[in-house]
Amino acid sequence: MNRSFLLFIAVFMVMALSNAIVPILPSLSDDLSFQTLIFSAYFFGAMTTTLPAGVASDRYGQPLLIRISLVLTLISGILIITLTEPVDLLIWRFIEGIGAGFFVSSALSWIGYQKDTLKNTSLFMASLNFGLLSGLIGSGWLAMVTGDILLGALVCTLGTGLICIMVCIITIPRLGAQDRISAQVLVRETGSQMLRQYPLWFSVIILLGSTGYVQAVFPELSGYPVHEVSTVLAAMNFATIIASLGTPYLKIEPVLLIRISALMIVPLLFSFLIAPVIILIMGAVAGLIMVSQIGYLAHAEERQGIAMGLYSTCSYAGMTFLPAIGGYIISYSSFETASAVIALGAIITAIIIGKCSCKGFNIHDTGG
Repeated sequence: MNRSFLLFIAVFMVMALSNAIVPILPSLSDDLSFQTLIFSAYFFGAMTTTLPAGVASDRYGQPLLIRISLVLTLISGILIITLTEPVDLLIWRFIEGIGAGFFVSSALSWIGYQKDTLKNTSLFMASLNFGLLSGLIGSGWLAMVTGDILLGALVCTLGTGLICIMVCIITIPRLGAQDRISAQVLVRETGSQMLRQYPLWFSVIILLGSTGYVQAVFPELSGYPVHEVSTVLAAMNFATIIASLGTPYLKIEPVLLIRISALMIVPLLFSFLIAPVIILIMGAVAGLIMVSQIGYLAHAEERQGIAMGLYSTCSYAGMTFLPAIGGYIISYSSFETASAVIALGAIITAIIIGKCSCKGFNIHDTGG
């Protein structure tokens, strides 16, 4: 079996499980702020582990980290479907996030060392978002048809167990530098990358975090039934899939693409409750951003484990803090105030992204 294809299947299952409880959040807790905490706990777990996992994948090899990540994901899935008290779910979602953080960093590191990086990145991100889409639609549909709100999570857990067995059996070769990274090199290279690409990291936190804010508050604020919520949010991921697959064929500088996307997101943050098509637009914008950012890093940075670890850390930081902040502000103020705070971050992104060292870089040239 093609190893890249195996990783595409694996990320599909990991992401499907991560989204399986999103449409049923109102059934798990009556408090919107606690719903957003359950949503964000997963991303907090991923945020805390992606950088160490990326570095470890350079030092010990990606296959070991990938296998550990899938075992952790399987364990968390079992716990989620058996112990469902809201406080317990915070812990299980945190563990699930740790598994996802290990997987995303090590898998992206493996892809980053391949020749056709941009194409494989677009396929990986498409598989990732197809998993998110399937988890949303599948869990919402199963809950509606059977009345069992956790059946979707059960199905995804079984699928994760199967892929975990496959990954442990099939050999995945290690790619990239074979030397062990010392603590001194780790500190120096991580700090250097953080400084070189700081506008890019900020854009990842704000722009991808904005999509998490939409996903976290939409189930409660829209007033839609579970199956309709899952359909709308799945459509967002479908738009991301299409945009991810199309990005390698565009000839747009990342700085310009990110700036335009940041400005587009501002009005979307205030209007996504009005019509589902607005959520589709936001999903498409996210797809363009993610693939171009990763494609740039694969070309610009030598240590892919550290680069993808930093990227994943920033993306999960955004998905952790922006939904939680937005939910808190809505609970104590209003939806408009919460959206305004996040929109301000998007405007700042559009202003400072011009200082990014990737200015002038053409993502079309990163495929080789």
